Amino acid sequence: MSGHPGVLVAEQPHYLPWVDFYEQVARAGTLVVLDDVQWLRRGWQRRTRVALPYGVPTPPPSEPGFQWLSIPLEDPHRDTRIRDLAVDSSQPWARKHLQALVTLYGGRPHFRSQVLPLVEPFYDAAARESGPGSLLRVLLSSMALFHGPLGLEPNLVLSSTLERRGEDKTQRLVEYCLQTGAHTYYSGTGSTVYLKPERFRAVDVRLLWQRFRHPDYAQGREGRFVTGLSIVDVLANVPVETVRTWLQPSPWGPFAGDGPQPLQPADAAVGVEPAGLSKRTK
Repeated sequence: MSGHPGVLVAEQPHYLPWVDFYEQVARAGTLVVLDDVQWLRRGWQRRTRVALPYGVPTPPPSEPGFQWLSIPLEDPHRDTRIRDLAVDSSQPWARKHLQALVTLYGGRPHFRSQVLPLVEPFYDAAARESGPGSLLRVLLSSMALFHGPLGLEPNLVLSSTLERRGEDKTQRLVEYCLQTGAHTYYSGTGSTVYLKPERFRAVDVRLLWQRFRHPDYAQGREGRFVTGLSIVDVLANVPVETVRTWLQPSPWGPFAGDGPQPLQPADAAVGVEPAGLSKRTK
C-alpha cells in the first residue's frame, strides 16, 4: 500500500507504534514526521506500551493493562526539540528492551517468525546510537521496521525540512499541506481538541478524522482485551496477512477505489468529515 496521492498525515515520531498509526500511514501519500517540535516527557515519542509480565492478571478497566518500555535520554530539557535529543548510550537499554520482548512474547504464535528477525538487528543498531539526533534516528527506524511486512511504502518528509509557518498547530499543519501539495489532511482523533477545521476549509484542504478500530485478537492472557499496545503485540499474536487486511481502506469510505468517492451515510462509521465541509474530495 503506497498510500493515496494528495493525502497528508503528520505525526510526531513514535517508538514501535500501535497499529492505528500504521492505518494512517497506509492512507498517506505523504507522512510528515514532526521532528522540530518539543518533546513531551509523558508523551509517546520515546516509549511504547507492551503486555504485562506473564502471570500478572489483566486488571480491571480502571487500571492500566500494560507496561511501558521507555528509551532513556541524555540530559533532556523540556524545551529540547525531538530532532536534538540523544539516547543515553551509557545504559544498556536496547539489550534490556529486546530481552523484555522475548520474555513477554517468546511463547506467542508469531513472535519468532514475524517479530524477532526484525527487532534483533534493530536493537543491535540502536545500541550503537549516541549523540544529538540519535533518538530521532532510533524512532524513525522503529517506525519503519514493519513497513515491509505490512506492505507500506510511505513518502516520509521531516517537518524540519519544510518552512515553519503559522503561529499555532493548526496553521502549521495547513501550511504543510500547502507546501506538499496535499488536498486532504487525515488526522488522528487526538487532535480534535485543538484543530480548527475552518482553517483547512479556507484553503480548500479537506479534513478527515480517523475512526480506525481493529478487531480484538487473542493476547494470550485472561481478562479483557487491552487496546493501544505496540505493533509488536499485534504481530506476535496475529498473522501479518490478517493485519494487512485491517489496513485496507473501507469499501464504502473516501479512500475506497482509485478515485474520488461520494460520501454515503455509512461513512460516519469510519470518521469521515461531514459532507459539505469542503468541496474537495480525494
